[in-house]
Amino acid sequence: MKTDQVKKLEREVKRLRNAVEELSLLNDIAVTASHTIDISQMIDIIVKKACKAVKAELGTIMLITEGEERPLKTYIRRADLSGHIPKYRVSPDITGWVLKHQEPLIIKDLARDKRFPLSAVENKEVRSVLCVPIWYQAKIIGILMMTNKRGRDPFSTDDLRLLSIIAVQAGQLIQNSRLQQQALEKDRLEHELELAAQIQKSILPHEDPELEALSISSFFKPARGVGGDYYDFFELGEELGIVIADVSGHGSSAAMMMSMVKGIIHLLIRQNHEPARLVSGLNDLLMDILPDEVFITMTFVLFDSAKRSLSICNAGHHPPLLKAKKGAKWTWLEMPGCALNLIPRARFMTQKIDLGAGGRLILYTDGIVEAMNERGEFYGKDRLLKCISANEDKVAQEIGQCLTCDLNTFSQDREQSDDIAFLILKT
Repeated sequence: MKTDQVKKLEREVKRLRNAVEELSLLNDIAVTASHTIDISQMIDIIVKKACKAVKAELGTIMLITEGEERPLKTYIRRADLSGHIPKYRVSPDITGWVLKHQEPLIIKDLARDKRFPLSAVENKEVRSVLCVPIWYQAKIIGILMMTNKRGRDPFSTDDLRLLSIIAVQAGQLIQNSRLQQQALEKDRLEHELELAAQIQKSILPHEDPELEALSISSFFKPARGVGGDYYDFFELGEELGIVIADVSGHGSSAAMMMSMVKGIIHLLIRQNHEPARLVSGLNDLLMDILPDEVFITMTFVLFDSAKRSLSICNAGHHPPLLKAKKGAKWTWLEMPGCALNLIPRARFMTQKIDLGAGGRLILYTDGIVEAMNERGEFYGKDRLLKCISANEDKVAQEIGQCLTCDLNTFSQDREQSDDIAFLILKT
């Protein structure tokens, strides 16, 4: 009887010792892994500790991949002992079995297990295998696998139980690392976006020009913090150069392209500011430096204060809306001309217009006419014309305010899908 009690006590002591060792191992993994948020380093720590815990020759963690042909991607292969990592690979049939059955697998003698066909290398090199799923919130995110117990003994059920416990902790640690990396990446992107927005804001005019013969109102609102819409003014003696443009795409890449375009225009306009020649020269330069998939639409206007005339060149941009003088009809200035960076040595034309008292010119990007409401309807040219004509007797600033208010009313709470820019010119 005493012997039975001693044996029972010894078993309890052994169980408690194992529990303490397991808790110590898990704590060791958690503490060591807490010193890094890099997911590769995190996984390397887990594999190294797991190899040591179950005395495996080789440990591997594979994570579930999405949108790829292979369901698992090997992240870390680590030998517990110093030296080279074995070249053999365990059959994907084994990991496939674990994914299919969603339960741990212990193979004490792989050569005798008829469920898995072996290559010659596997038959020679691989003796026993432990393979357990890594779970996170009722979903398998990977597999933790140990190969060949040192000393040539097979893995035991205790090894399998311990590896399963490690896998539970691994799931939490890996997911935490992913979330931290995502948060850092989000912060980095937000910082870059904020910086890009500041840069873009700095390249746009800080204020509209004040001319005796012409009043101007401008508006710009990017869809994603930064965008590819651009406008600018160039004082050229008694003439004023005015440009509005739209680069294909959105976001920081489009803004960067437009920043480059601004610099080139500033260089060219001092050499020749006749609209068609300026736009043609700009196209020739852009054909040499822009990627083929990028194109830019643009309208360049030269206003002569003395003559009260406009010289306009359009490069594939939306047609300006014109009222030549008070009492005249509103017309859309449909002009030939392709977008920039499409055709080498493309040539453009300049159209001259006398702008009498009460004349108006509306320049805009496609973010206005392609703005959508909750029913999926476009704002369109008809609504633009209706809004402008209804407020045409107001000053340029007020016309711009009425247009932005009408756009907001039309779009309501629908997210802006494209950059918006417009210029209101009024004599």
